[in-house]
Amino acid sequence: MQKSEKIKILLIVSLLIFASILVFVRGCSNKEAEKIIKEKEEKAETKQLPAEELKKIIPPQIDSILYQYGINPEWIKNVSDNPSQEKPKKEKTKKPEKQPPKPVVKPSMKTDNLWFMKEITIPKDIPFAELNLEIVNLMNGYKLSSTSFEDPKTYNQLFNIYYTADTSKKVVAKINFVYSDKIKRETADICIVLDKVESYSPSFLEKVLASGEKYSVMLPDDINKLDLQTLVLESKKDYLVKADIGTQDDIEAEFRSDMKEKDWRTKVRTICYEFDKAGGVILRNPRFQHKMEMELLDEFSKFPLKAYRDTILTKYNSSEKSKKKIYDLFSLILSRAKNGVTSQIYVVNFTEEDYQNYMAGLHIIKKRGYKFFTFSDIMKRRIKGDTKDVQP
Repeated sequence: MQKSEKIKILLIVSLLIFASILVFVRGCSNKEAEKIIKEKEEKAETKQLPAEELKKIIPPQIDSILYQYGINPEWIKNVSDNPSQEKPKKEKTKKPEKQPPKPVVKPSMKTDNLWFMKEITIPKDIPFAELNLEIVNLMNGYKLSSTSFEDPKTYNQLFNIYYTADTSKKVVAKINFVYSDKIKRETADICIVLDKVESYSPSFLEKVLASGEKYSVMLPDDINKLDLQTLVLESKKDYLVKADIGTQDDIEAEFRSDMKEKDWRTKVRTICYEFDKAGGVILRNPRFQHKMEMELLDEFSKFPLKAYRDTILTKYNSSEKSKKKIYDLFSLILSRAKNGVTSQIYVVNFTEEDYQNYMAGLHIIKKRGYKFFTFSDIMKRRIKGDTKDVQP
């Protein structure tokens, strides 16, 4: 009996200790949860600014978002900054109902009590849902909400902005989005060709080849990297084949000036059959064997697989590292587009880090309306005459 009583006492003590530990842990976790909630609330309250302050800081931030989508400053009209525009008052008759564009002008009749009112003309290729989401997120950060109204005929959008906490939804600002087919963003068709992919590890190359992004790869020609060449050939990714033109001294060149006509013609036929799924053959002519180059281009034209001079590719070489290298590439693309180059093909040598930075920053240039294609697709567009190319 004594032993059993001792056991009972030990069990009771153990249970009491265990219960005490649970209470302590729960108390600590509750305190941590309260702390996290408080921190979140404090962060949320950091943007609870006075109306006068919001009037100044929100419009430039909206403009910044618009610029990211390739919208020109000339397309943005700050109606509230131009009080002389009282003309809409004359349009209080029922005439605007007959004209689709007029309903979006109505809100400009009274802007005295608004923080701001913007009228933004946008091209029809703008990804409006994405743009809308960014502006909504900006407003939410300042404890503001919006209601939107769409014109069923023109699809123009009117945004009324108000305080989220205001149950009466008193409008404090307005944004009009007016579609127009008379304006176009500064854009271009872009093709990126990844060279030197044999420097990638097999696992990373598989990731590159499996990506859904539009770009092409140069087929590895290193005989010691046949496993990587096989990965490219067996993938569905668009690829290009390199072929060098040289003199009799260039023993590694696919085509040499001392080759008999029968031999180089056979070589062309072999390449076309062996790499029939390639996007093209890039002829490199460092020895300036122009006669042979012309003959090869003519011979390849007889087959479905076409050949191109390597001058069709803009070589992007940069000594910069990390994100700066990719930023400079995007800057080059934008600069050439501004100069009228609407179809651009670049051959690049990316490290694994470069590739990851490129993929991470791609959405920035896509938002502006730039479209990316494989080499095969961009050449089809050039043949159709959809774009023009101006070589540097």
